[in-house]
Amino acid sequence: MTKTELLSQLENAKNNFILVLASTSLFSNEKTYPILDESTCKFGKYSIEFKQVANMMKKESDRNIACKEYVNMGLRILIKETFELVKDYSKETQQKHTFESQSWFQFARIIRNCLSHNFKFQFNDYDKTLLPISWKNKTIDVSFDNTPLQLSFFGYIEAWELFDEMRIFVKNTLQ
Repeated sequence: MTKTELLSQLENAKNNFILVLASTSLFSNEKTYPILDESTCKFGKYSIEFKQVANMMKKESDRNIACKEYVNMGLRILIKETFELVKDYSKETQQKHTFESQSWFQFARIIRNCLSHNFKFQFNDYDKTLLPISWKNKTIDVSFDNTPLQLSFFGYIEAWELFDEMRIFVKNTLQ
């Protein structure tokens, strides 16, 4: 993979997160419910109606849960894909040490692991030797072990900012 290809893939990850946010906004708009009621997705021999989505979105409590989970999926994809792409590129180009020496690296790695484990912190012995780990005004310490990630701690703003730090690192530091 070239650096240009990596930057393109990071742009795709960013755009996918934006699409999740945009569609979540549309799901919250009553004007979209009739469209969903009548829409289907067809692929191969399958046809899936979106009436179920419309019915879910019509009930505020169901909509809130569904949209939160949907945006969490987008957050997971944004951070996990970005971290893994940068890690793989850094390894392929013999820049792994540069990647791992970034001030945000261990924080991003632990958040990536948390997102991969159903939004739950699960520290191994190595992780515990590194704690506490801070990034910006956020600190992960051993008390987080076996606890769910709270979006008030690392939510959409923090995900966007961490993504941007990784993107800028690729653009300005990696060869």
